[in-house]
Amino acid sequence: MARAVAASLTQTRLDFTNSILIGTSGGSNINKLQRVQNCLVKPVLQDNYDSATFLLSERHWLPLNKRINFKIATLAYQLLVFCQPTYLSSVLTPHQPQRSLRSVNQNLLSVPRCNSSFGQSFSYCGLKIWNDIPLSVREPLHSLL
Repeated sequence: MARAVAASLTQTRLDFTNSILIGTSGGSNINKLQRVQNCLVKPVLQDNYDSATFLLSERHWLPLNKRINFKIATLAYQLLVFCQPTYLSSVLTPHQPQRSLRSVNQNLLSVPRCNSSFGQSFSYCGLKIWNDIPLSVREPLHSLL
């Protein structure tokens, strides 16, 4: 019970607003948070002998950069299915190619051009992350849209 509470407290603190780091170049802030997660996993699991990477994979904790991508992809999924909140769902437009292409049936979203690499918004990064998800995961959603 104590492990579950400690794990939930650790993950919620690390997850709090970490998605604002999406699209930052270099990832130095993400690396700092990753080190925090690596340091916290040993006391949470009361294991000082195994490596932090092994303990993270044993607990099925994603590394921070993958966890951020997971959160953004989950948000995109919820927007596609429930269309809420409307101010975010309005940026989701299905990809309509100019010509007849095989990608028309792949449930892709239209990604706008972005000139800046710092502070990219959900309207760019979220759609790009969604399009990078394998087709086998996106395909069941095609019937919902």
